[in-house]
Amino acid sequence: MTAETILQEAPNELNQGGAPALELSEIQGDVLLGLQKLYERFVFFEIADVAGFKKALRKGLVGRLTTTTKVRAREVQLQDHNAQGQTEPLPLVGLNLGFTQSGIQKLAPGSDLGDPSFKAGAAAQAASLGDPNVAGTLTTWRPEFLAGNIDGVFLVAGGTQSAVDGEVAQVLGLLGGSASVRYDETGSVRPGSQKGHEHFGFQDGLSQPGISGLTTPAPGQRLLDAGLFVFGYPGAPAPPAPWMKNGSFMVFRRLNQQVPEFAQFIVDQSTSLRTDPGLLGARLVGRWQSGAPLALAPAQDDALLASDPQQNNNFDFSDDPGQRRCPFGAHIRKTNPREDLSPQNTAVDPRRIIRQGIPFGPEVSAAEDAAHATQQERGLMFVCYQSSIVNQFEFVQINWANNPGFIFGKHHPDGSSVTPGHDPIIGQNSTAGENRARLMDEPLTNFPTGDVRSTLQMPQDFVIPTGGAYFFVPSLSALEIDLSA
Repeated sequence: MTAETILQEAPNELNQGGAPALELSEIQGDVLLGLQKLYERFVFFEIADVAGFKKALRKGLVGRLTTTTKVRAREVQLQDHNAQGQTEPLPLVGLNLGFTQSGIQKLAPGSDLGDPSFKAGAAAQAASLGDPNVAGTLTTWRPEFLAGNIDGVFLVAGGTQSAVDGEVAQVLGLLGGSASVRYDETGSVRPGSQKGHEHFGFQDGLSQPGISGLTTPAPGQRLLDAGLFVFGYPGAPAPPAPWMKNGSFMVFRRLNQQVPEFAQFIVDQSTSLRTDPGLLGARLVGRWQSGAPLALAPAQDDALLASDPQQNNNFDFSDDPGQRRCPFGAHIRKTNPREDLSPQNTAVDPRRIIRQGIPFGPEVSAAEDAAHATQQERGLMFVCYQSSIVNQFEFVQINWANNPGFIFGKHHPDGSSVTPGHDPIIGQNSTAGENRARLMDEPLTNFPTGDVRSTLQMPQDFVIPTGGAYFFVPSLSALEIDLSA
């Protein structure tokens, strides 16, 4: 089937397996499937002229937005391109749009979208997430994200930098003087063999939830109700405003990664603990750098397993009650405790998010590597989608990643209780003031047997939040009407 056939055959609604029909031509393309991208530019803007902005929306911008229908068609187009042995990237520009609370209030005064964290804004919520602060004043955020004048963001993704920049120029031309750019930054997929890996070197994006009515699940991938991510479907209450149907809340976080420091920390700690640095890194993340999960490859990396989507996510932690394979505090276990909590469908599934981020910044230079110190910013433009920021993204960060006691009720094989510690990658010690030190239980492996007790001490953050914003990403129909009428 060609991409053109999909575009012709895909109706506004898709129904699979009895699930409620999804209006794919209404849902912006990054939400459920993700815009295709080797580059992605985030253009944060302030609305200066509301009437002019609305006119630009209806006269040109809405028609340029990329829908989920188009994203599905492009997947087939890319598969055909790759199957033919083509190596030149296709431009395939994608455009999506979201608004902060202040932007929604300009477009639809008095609207309450029903999410208190969205209403408060990311900056107001950041201290509760553990972001470095002094008496609530954020100390690591860029000033552009603290100014309070970001009303919205354009996500412009594509296969080439020139295609992305050309689309941004078109969008800004349509806006004219109705909006002003407040911050603008481009992320890009890492080069060569590191494609798909974040800057610490680990394969990313392997465990997205499937969507009922849209996804053909791979082994181990749970199918979840679309309403957890998009309004108007089972899985979440009805939205406060009818025009919120087919919309989603988007969380954006600009996360600096201290890559040379993290690499040296792994080397130093592996020497101190007398273990292999690759294994130590894998036990912090829960996967080897290749993406192979410790749950299936606890002793050594398995690149073939990692590259096989029929296997690399086909596991849970029900057969690892004593953390012999994967530590309770490992990043992937803290943020998605598969079968660690019961029942899964009410304890874990409603907390899931869909992640669509991209790395930013240059590769580590020889000078940085030699000095074991970051000299140029790099990290992750973290993006995720959900129908409740409070109950999904923030819950996972605060109650799971940052909580040393989570996962609760766990024991060593000898029966003694376990305090898993912080998520060693994104967990933040929000109770220690200027002391950001964190602990993680059992960095040393006890697989398949053993009773060695060990604790990893992390004296500093290796992932540092430097900005963020909360957005609502409306349907195309919502953008075509006057919400203030």
